[in-house]
Amino acid sequence: MENYHIGFFVDGFTLKKVNEYYRFFHPYKSRIDFRGLKNWAKFEALQVFKPKKNVSWESHYYHPYQDPKKRAWHSPGIMRFEQQILDAGMQVHYCENYKDGLTTPNMSLMEDAVVFSTYHRVNAVVLLTTQGQFSTLPERIKAYNVPVLLLGWNFSYPKDSQWVYWKTDMRLRENSAYYIAMDRVVANLNAADPLRMGIFQNDRFLVRNFVRRQETDKLIFKRFS
Repeated sequence: MENYHIGFFVDGFTLKKVNEYYRFFHPYKSRIDFRGLKNWAKFEALQVFKPKKNVSWESHYYHPYQDPKKRAWHSPGIMRFEQQILDAGMQVHYCENYKDGLTTPNMSLMEDAVVFSTYHRVNAVVLLTTQGQFSTLPERIKAYNVPVLLLGWNFSYPKDSQWVYWKTDMRLRENSAYYIAMDRVVANLNAADPLRMGIFQNDRFLVRNFVRRQETDKLIFKRFS
């Protein structure tokens, strides 16, 4: 029996912003765990697409920066970050059109997703992004009967005496067959749900402590209400 192929395409520009938000501005004070995020996305994709065949899965991370090896940027931090992505089972694709001082989404994601769909390398796509540059992608690959599950984020936070607002592009949401608001998924973490808890790095105890405090507050409120 032929496998049902699912491709996980991660916009590194979006994930970079999400990572910064949860690391510096959210009470969790924790980075995203790439392996945990991939595992949660795979589980959720199976619930959404409901494939009736054996499933094969591949993950692609589209970096917003140029390959540091081509520019002699061999700093420990950059290379360690790449290794974390590789260890999570994701292929790294660097941005070929990167310009110094201008960070934008890596549009190779769009090109690869279309090619994969055209040649039936994927039967479904899980797309993690918030960016309007990808708003036409779901319609383009829909022509090859490839549905898109969009993982987006909406959040805001104060920075440098002003508010920063980050939202998923509305047209992108409307064009996608399915949409999951990831900010809501991780806002309701529960220690009994290890897949969702695993979206954040396990070596950070602040996430678990924050969840425990929330659960304790709920019990106290229920007791005295």
